[in-house]
Amino acid sequence: MSTYSVEVRESTRGGDDYTEEHYDFDTPEEVKVFIKELSEDEGVHSVLKYADGQTSNPKDVTMNFRR
Repeated sequence: MSTYSVEVRESTRGGDDYTEEHYDFDTPEEVKVFIKELSEDEGVHSVLKYADGQTSNPKDVTMNFRR
């Protein structure tokens, strides 16, 4: 089963910097639900898909998950 890694960025006060968090999911459906629940201050920076058993060389599938 593939794994999806989502990087979410949130601008800091003043907008000069940001914080980032990473979340892992097993299915694209879980990713879609998660993205829908983000606040307006949070933005999806990337969604990467890792093949079974892989921890490197992910495929960038961000464009499939834009809100």
